[in-house]
Amino acid sequence: MSHFSFSKGKFFIIPIFVLNLAGGVGFAKELITSPRDSEFLISAKTSFEYYCSPCHGKDGDGRGTFYTIDLNPKPRDFTDAKYMATRSESDLTQSITGGTASIGKSNLCPPWGNVFTEERIKELVAYIKGLSVEETTQEAVAEKESVVEEEKSPGFKSALRWLFIAVITVALAGGAISEWKKLKSESA
Repeated sequence: MSHFSFSKGKFFIIPIFVLNLAGGVGFAKELITSPRDSEFLISAKTSFEYYCSPCHGKDGDGRGTFYTIDLNPKPRDFTDAKYMATRSESDLTQSITGGTASIGKSNLCPPWGNVFTEERIKELVAYIKGLSVEETTQEAVAEKESVVEEEKSPGFKSALRWLFIAVITVALAGGAISEWKKLKSESA
């Protein structure tokens, strides 16, 4: 009997030990991660918004909080599809890693190579390239939506509404008739 209680004790102690160990590892990992890493490096978008948008704008249009009329040169508009088509991924990677001065552009954009990992820089390049595609895509989607709206007949929407009203009316009437019959049978 004592052997069974000893085994039973192991049964409860081992899982608790494993859970505590896993919790300790998770807690230690949280201590290593700085608040900046956990908040601003979650995704390429949040990294762009924190580090790049003060100059380039939250949408990448070149009109961030530091944008002024006399700023020379103006921050690059990443939504300009024609210009962004001329920029290679390696060019953008170099401008993020070593700053724009490293590719012969303005010296106002600092190097971010010591801040971001190589993987995050690749993600940022894809995000920045996507800003120009996004605007073009939005225009195409708007055109398609207008065509789709023209194709749908207003009679179809109206018929669906009337069908819905008819179903609800029948359900309510059926419930009322059922209650009326129930009251009639109770009073008799």
